Amino acid sequence: MNSKNVELPNKSNVHHPLLPPLPPPLPLSFLSLPEDIVLSCLARIPKSYYPKLTLVSKSFRSLILSKMLYKVRKELGTQEECVYLGILSPLHPSIIWFSLWIKPDHQTLTQEKSTRNLLVPVPSAYSFPSPYLTIRRVGSEDYVFPCQKSLSSSVLCRGVIGKWRDAPSMLLARKEPLMCVLQDKIYVMGGCRADEHRYWAEVFDPKTQTWKPLPDPDCTVKLSLYKKLIPGRGMIFVKTKRENFVYLIKENKWELYDGPPLVDSFCEIENVLYSYGDKQCLWFETKSEEWRSIKGLTGLDAYSINDTAIGNYGGKLVIFWDSPTLDHSKQIWCAVVLLDKSLDGEVWGQIEWVDVVHTVHGSLLPSLVNIHSCVVENI
Repeated sequence: MNSKNVELPNKSNVHHPLLPPLPPPLPLSFLSLPEDIVLSCLARIPKSYYPKLTLVSKSFRSLILSKMLYKVRKELGTQEECVYLGILSPLHPSIIWFSLWIKPDHQTLTQEKSTRNLLVPVPSAYSFPSPYLTIRRVGSEDYVFPCQKSLSSSVLCRGVIGKWRDAPSMLLARKEPLMCVLQDKIYVMGGCRADEHRYWAEVFDPKTQTWKPLPDPDCTVKLSLYKKLIPGRGMIFVKTKRENFVYLIKENKWELYDGPPLVDSFCEIENVLYSYGDKQCLWFETKSEEWRSIKGLTGLDAYSINDTAIGNYGGKLVIFWDSPTLDHSKQIWCAVVLLDKSLDGEVWGQIEWVDVVHTVHGSLLPSLVNIHSCVVENI
């Protein structure tokens, strides 16, 4: 036999039959890959999983919190709208944030079937950037205000096309202030010490690029832990747990409000304000400056509703509210509503799905927990 045709065995692959089997090769760590590949993989994962992934390791948390990841998501076109809900508890110094996880094949709720959509707690170490900023649009410009973490008076603004630039700072540094836009001006209140008398409330005029202080309101407004700002016809309402107050813009003064029930929260969709409160879904008619009911929307009034928050979820209304239970816990409900503006100028709505997405148990003192706000961001 020609020795040239004989294939000798590779000693490195030879295993003696009497010896124990060799262990399988160790798998390569995901983080051992180049960082750009890891970021590319993370950018393709739905954003709702990020809070959980931050708990895997410090390296994962660092990558997920990095600005580079959001840059990669933008380059790959994998940005998505994320819904966040903040709640207030006397046991926590700041807002407790949750992200809404919507099951891809969600179905309309029936008596026998749940959508299985749920609120996922956002770990305290997961400091997602966008919900800590409040964006208000006036005309063709967006204004960004700090919303959490620390006191700040800084403001940024940007036109439809252009880069962010510094806008005139507020007269007082604030943390988690209340704000709304009315008559092309931005009104900011609170977010400071209750004994602040001079600048507790202020207004910004984009035309003159100036801030002006508003009169000091009643102490009940400033001392209340629960406050919501609601724009009206030539006035701004401040809703508290005990009493409601109204700031009259033309008269430049505060008064106690004893009129019809106030809406709880509002958002803007395609330049139209929407609100939900007192088991009613409303929209704001700018010509008459009045709130009008959304037509064809039935079913939500069947639920016991306390605090509410709504947001613009891809042109749909996402609505949150809480409801007490017999075992003294508190359920947080969510509904997504389709909207359609008809030729006659009316707005019609249809419930896409509605379900319980979270339950607050005794450790958080459910009776003292309040819904703070809903934030929807394209990240």
